[in-house]
Amino acid sequence: GPAGPPGWGAPVAGHGWCSVGELTRWGFAHAPVVMANEAHDGLTRSIRTRESGIRIIEAAHATGVRRLAMEALPWPARGVAGPIRVLPAREGGYLAQPDMRRLITTAMDLGWTLWAYDPEAEITAGADPAALLTLDYTNWRDREQARNLSRLVADAPGEPLLVWYGGGHAAKVPTGEWVTMGCHFPGMSGVEAFVIDQTVTVEWKGRPQPGIPELLEALSGMLAACGGTAGILREQAPPPLDAHIGVDAVVVSTDNVLT
Repeated sequence: GPAGPPGWGAPVAGHGWCSVGELTRWGFAHAPVVMANEAHDGLTRSIRTRESGIRIIEAAHATGVRRLAMEALPWPARGVAGPIRVLPAREGGYLAQPDMRRLITTAMDLGWTLWAYDPEAEITAGADPAALLTLDYTNWRDREQARNLSRLVADAPGEPLLVWYGGGHAAKVPTGEWVTMGCHFPGMSGVEAFVIDQTVTVEWKGRPQPGIPELLEALSGMLAACGGTAGILREQAPPPLDAHIGVDAVVVSTDNVLT
């Protein structure tokens, strides 16, 4: 079969499958902004997606990337997205989880600057917490995420940026009436990001996604050779992965549990 795109190294299976690091290098060779996600549901998360995040950061570093924008980071001050150079203290939430702290520390130890981009919701006294669960709020949040990321791009022209997000925010097509950050970003920034989705084989609420167990069985030899996790360009991916039209690449794994 094809050996993958030019300059991609030698994918293990000869059909475009490669390591997460190779996928990251391919992304930054073709786009100044690469967006990669983790899988979480409430405070349960796929530790594997964060461990792959460490490899993504290391591969990005080798290509010259020194900036990381993270959805989970708090703003240092009102209107100031960064640079964040000290690991934020957090009593709870994602930032208290050791795997998330390892990911952040990896970037900091490499001398990167970190940036917040998730808008800080104005929670006023007496406000209804349910308002934060509405489609209107979600669409506002994604639009603001795109605006904040566009500002980070504009403020440092020519500086590549890695964006770490959760779930489906970077999808380049709407999900029903949810118009994602990834839909807004190209028009606001003038940049076409390379989007990596690590969640396509994750077992949400403990249940495998349709067609995924059969796919993982078919890929078992390749995955064993890759240490359990591998990536591919979506346009080269077998079904049902090729149906994820809002992203540029997908990562599959034998480790799909939320903990």
